[in-house]
Amino acid sequence: MSILNRQTIKNVIKLSVAVLAPIAAAYLKTKLKKDTEEGKEERQETTSENTEKPHEAGKPQEPEKAQESEKPMDAPKVDAEIKVSDEAGKAINIIEKTGCKIAHIVNCNNISENQLTDLYLRMTEQQNPGFVRVMVELDDILTDNLLIEYEEHLSDMESFIQSKLNAPLEEAESILKNRFEETKETYTSDGDIDWDNEIIAWGNESSECDTLDSLILSPSDNLLCFVDVPVQSASDVFCYLPFGGAESPEPQEHRSIAKYWFEKYGAVPCFMSGDVLQFYVKQPVKEEEEVKALALQQFGFCSDIVTQGCETVQNLATSLKDSRFWYFWWD
Repeated sequence: MSILNRQTIKNVIKLSVAVLAPIAAAYLKTKLKKDTEEGKEERQETTSENTEKPHEAGKPQEPEKAQESEKPMDAPKVDAEIKVSDEAGKAINIIEKTGCKIAHIVNCNNISENQLTDLYLRMTEQQNPGFVRVMVELDDILTDNLLIEYEEHLSDMESFIQSKLNAPLEEAESILKNRFEETKETYTSDGDIDWDNEIIAWGNESSECDTLDSLILSPSDNLLCFVDVPVQSASDVFCYLPFGGAESPEPQEHRSIAKYWFEKYGAVPCFMSGDVLQFYVKQPVKEEEEVKALALQQFGFCSDIVTQGCETVQNLATSLKDSRFWYFWWD
């Protein structure tokens, strides 16, 4: 969708939902204040006997051993006073109308990547049974996508989401292969690039390429919500949270690919903003041929992580061997 069309739609949406803004903002403010007070009381009653265990990537269900003192997080837990803009209030209101629950809200500027990673791993252990938890950064793009996706379906939200859940999945390997071939055609059509040596580079000495042992978070004033999505399969979060389009795969393609990577590697989508998607995998892929195949798929999935990032697929494969997080960004 062009920037012009997106802006036009955004203006229309602003007019049509403006009446909801004061209601959503007032509701959220009251909800956050109430929960903050409850959270303080809970922390005073909780002892320090419980120790955290690392999250095990696998079927996105309830924790292996839930603590008896833990309760499902049905309302936002807030670290500090935060300002909720009208646009963010509308987005939060829509997210909750889909049936999702917001378990925690922080400001992106108030948390480091390591702190966010630790919080994600701890909170994933405490997630509601029957829900999959994913972090959602409410930047302008994602907020627009939510408004555009659901503005005309506020009265039939449940049936609209169900229609997406009932849609047949595409064959993920075919999607990834086709995207890879399209990328290759783009970069080799003028004959200026040595594809095998400059882009793929198997057998070449790897340059330094950071492994990802934590989430990546860009500094911003955006709100970051820990959202519990009411699904059993982690791949189905894309039926509730509209991510994709433009340069990236469409939402239903993301759903198919996420299901494939979960079944093959135990990878689960854990973070999304308007143009960034991240996955968590407890056990990085180690076997040489397997990690090469995965690197080629990820390059087809998101070529920017190579052409604007680690420079070659060989470098990407090397970094994946020790990475618990997979990072994708579409320019």
